[in-house]
Amino acid sequence: MAAIILPVSLAFLMFTVGLRLSFGHLAGTAARPGPLLAGLFVQMLVLPALAWGIIHLFRLPPEAALGLMIIAVCPGGITSNYVSLLAGADVALSTAMTLVTSLAASLSIPLLLGLSGIEVGATSLVRMAVVMTAVTAVPLFLGMAPRAFAPATAERISRATDKLAKAVFAGIVLATFWQNRDALIASATDTGPAVVLLNVTAVLIALATRFLPGVSKPQSLAIAVETGLQNAAIAIFICSSLLGRPELAVPALIYAVVMNVTALVLVAVSRRLGAQNDFAIGRPAT
Repeated sequence: MAAIILPVSLAFLMFTVGLRLSFGHLAGTAARPGPLLAGLFVQMLVLPALAWGIIHLFRLPPEAALGLMIIAVCPGGITSNYVSLLAGADVALSTAMTLVTSLAASLSIPLLLGLSGIEVGATSLVRMAVVMTAVTAVPLFLGMAPRAFAPATAERISRATDKLAKAVFAGIVLATFWQNRDALIASATDTGPAVVLLNVTAVLIALATRFLPGVSKPQSLAIAVETGLQNAAIAIFICSSLLGRPELAVPALIYAVVMNVTALVLVAVSRRLGAQNDFAIGRPAT
């Protein structure tokens, strides 16, 4: 039953994300693509590279190493755009990053895992690409279709599914936590520091993009939010359904807790410092 519920739940989550996204978010950043390219570089390349370095630094066992790499190569989390809005970040840039990384996930995740040097298996990577396309890219496009052709209808559907999507995401995390509670408790002291270091370092590097030409403070903040908030639901799906090893989801579960703490810190600090208001406010994804 779980083998059916999990992919269906993930497909539903990706559909709800699609309802909030449009290619207009990309078009809006096309005039000045520098911040988008900087954000994608940090999230899709720097974050996995950090995970690889931390794996060797902590000499993590194979299970923890693979689990950490899986969460590192996942796209932005489903709440990242909403957190960007709360933090006063560039929401248009945040949604553009979510769109690109989510669409690329079915290919980028197997590719980055294959390049990481961690043993996964060519057959598993190919199967992962096929299944990921079915449960992430296809539902995402199905959600984006009404947004493109019937935005009012998409808005109504989005409002109707918003609370359900949050409940489904919480259910996935809680169910996986319960299934792996013993492994999570046993690994917390060993894997936890590596997960914390990955998240905090990635967020700090993302914030440092402010010093790149053409990147504003709200844009660097959006990059930090997108980089810090990974899609734990996809990581859990990969570990449990595609690889058939739910114990690999332990780093993702720890990361799911850590990333929300850092997100709250980003929101609190940015509000206290008085975030700039010269950002494009778009409809948050979820």
